[in-house]
Amino acid sequence: MASVQHATNVTDGFYQAPINASVKQVQISDLLALRGIPPPPPHPVTALPPGRLEEIQAVFLATYAPAIDRFFETPWFQQKALPHVMANAQLMAEYSALIDAFNDRNLEDPNVVARLESFEASVIWSTITLCRHVMNMSNGNHGQDFDLLAASKRLDVMEALLTGDHVETNPLEQFPVRQPAADPPALTVQITQRSLDFWSCLGHFLTLHDNEASSAKEIDDTLARCRTLLDTTENRDVIYSIAIARHLGQRWADFPHSLPQPITTNEKDAGAKLFVAQKFLEQQANGSGTTQVSKRICGMAVRSWFVSRE
Repeated sequence: MASVQHATNVTDGFYQAPINASVKQVQISDLLALRGIPPPPPHPVTALPPGRLEEIQAVFLATYAPAIDRFFETPWFQQKALPHVMANAQLMAEYSALIDAFNDRNLEDPNVVARLESFEASVIWSTITLCRHVMNMSNGNHGQDFDLLAASKRLDVMEALLTGDHVETNPLEQFPVRQPAADPPALTVQITQRSLDFWSCLGHFLTLHDNEASSAKEIDDTLARCRTLLDTTENRDVIYSIAIARHLGQRWADFPHSLPQPITTNEKDAGAKLFVAQKFLEQQANGSGTTQVSKRICGMAVRSWFVSRE
């Protein structure tokens, strides 16, 4: 899989611009209105059409669960989420309506497609948050479920990243270690550790505040560390690009409508770095993403640039 190539450092000149005071924190519900078109209101909970239950299960297991696991680097959704989807009557109604929407005869109409994208984003996000609901209902009894814990904590940091929020402490710093299989291959151990390191690095980034001058170097160092852990994986490229756009975009007064000029390929140029992140996320949202989950999360990230400046 081709991976976006990011610049590593930021020039001091770019940081002389003040942080855009009009940037605000947003809610996830604001970001689900991809292209400015909100998803439909909750669908009524009714009896499913014949065969629809099996159809929902097939769509979830073949399309959404693997893509969510791929994005959050956990097997929880494929292994354990289906019963929770089926037990959620409202979510089942949404999946049923989403299947109908994909069968709309007017899918060549850009407005129909835009509404479908927002609808799908809302269903995907509701599905992702199942791990949080299961954790909350468990009252701590899932403390030994490594995959559930990983999914819910990574959801927390992704939500904060997308909405412009911060976390007081890094929820992924002191993360329990999964008991490995006997004598795991060295490469498997290394891959697992780099995944943990990437997510921990992202969590640390979200503890740092851009409006504090003392954090400037630590933010740069943390993002540089994240970049060394991308490992040509799509989800980490996406997450890193969202972090770059969040960090640098607020320093450019007219972002995302314009970018610093001239755009160069200089790896130390902040404008080039912001340009790469913006274009990559836009392309992913517009169809380059390899999964529906990646596409819709990128669409939410792009939407956040506009909502946060309204």
